[in-house]
Formats: sequence, structure tokens, C-alpha cells
Amino acid sequence: MGVYLPYLIIDFNTSVEFMGVGEHTTRSYSVQIDDDRSETRYDYDSFQVARNFDLYIDDLTIESAADKRDFHTDRNTNNIINSIMPFDTKNAVRYDPNYLSGFTSQRRDLDVSAMIEPARVQAQDIGRYRAAETLDFYDRGVRWDEQNIWVHGERWVSAYLPVWLYSYFERKSSGKELLHYIAVNGRTGETMGSVPINTTRLWVASGVAELCGLAATIMSAMVLW
Repeated sequence: MGVYLPYLIIDFNTSVEFMGVGEHTTRSYSVQIDDDRSETRYDYDSFQVARNFDLYIDDLTIESAADKRDFHTDRNTNNIINSIMPFDTKNAVRYDPNYLSGFTSQRRDLDVSAMIEPARVQAQDIGRYRAAETLDFYDRGVRWDEQNIWVHGERWVSAYLPVWLYSYFERKSSGKELLHYIAVNGRTGETMGSVPINTTRLWVASGVAELCGLAATIMSAMVLW
């Protein structure tokens, strides 16, 4: 079915700060452990690392329905809806109830007060990603021990975005029940889903494939011999 799902679209004007420790390799060398085994070892320098910059985030889009923000639980796989973003929000139009004709829609039940912290966390993730673009020198990686974000200005817009949503109810032989979802971005066609797996058939197929591979190896060895 076609569903209009509720989202909040946010613009953030922020400053972010990251502080931690980075490591840079100075040399590598081989050490003989015994007659048959050697080991590669590394020397490295450790540095205090800090990044502080302004960050403007345009059209951060997050779900504003509580049940769709839940991660994969023992009962459903609705977290796959997160993976069909982004939507082309720049082409969004003003709300018109006529668009809902022939579709279903879900009511937004989370307001800005409930979404501010998840939005800040995602903004901080974006800042950490941008900071990583400046860390090539630290080839052994950087561990951020402190992360801060300051929001100087923000804009929140409520939106309905189109999704084709399929579901499949699975009842396992053990009695466990699971609702699988497959979601399609109604604008871009991006698709992600969860499907039931017959573990018995999977093991049988894996065993057959392994036996076929073993037989092919034996035949190849016999031909070479």
C-alpha cells in the first residue's frame, strides 16, 4: 500500500567541537618469533587532536512517528524505513489533503521537544563525518574523547513523504511471530526490506554447495595427477 509517513525536516546552524587522541605510524618492521614464524610490529606517535568549526545542516530528515523510530525488535523490522532516505525534499510542495486520496497516512505523534535530542545526535554524527575528512595524517585512527555541539539557530518543518510499504507476517514453527517490512521510497525508488528465511533449506543449500565444491576439488586433483 502507498503510505504518507510523517517526518520533521530540520535546518541547523551549529558549531561543533571534537577533542581526542590520534595515532600516526612512524615505521613498521618484522620480528622473528621462532624458526617458522615472524611478526610485523609498528611504532607510532600519539597526538592530542582537536577540531572546532561551524556546521550548517540543510534538510536533516527524521521520522516523527514513535513506532517507526523503533529499531528492529523481536516483533517487527520497521527500522528498514530509515534506509530508504534521502527524499528529494527540495521538491516538496505545500500540503494539500487531495494528495492523500487513494493512500493511507500515519499521524505524527512526536513533537519538536521529543525530537530535539535525536536531531542533535544526528547533527553531531554529520560533524564527526566532516571532521574525518581532515584526519588523513592519523593513519591509525582518532579516538574522540569529547564531543560538543552548540545550536545557534534552527528551523523545523513538518512533512508527509510517500512510501510504498509491504508487509509479511511470519509465524515460525517455534511459535515466534515476526512482521517483516519492505519499503520503497515513493520518489526515488530506493528499496530496502526484510524477508523471512527458511533456515532448514538454507543449511541444506549450503551443505550441497560445499559438497559440490569438494567434489570439484577432488576431480581437479585427480585430473592433475
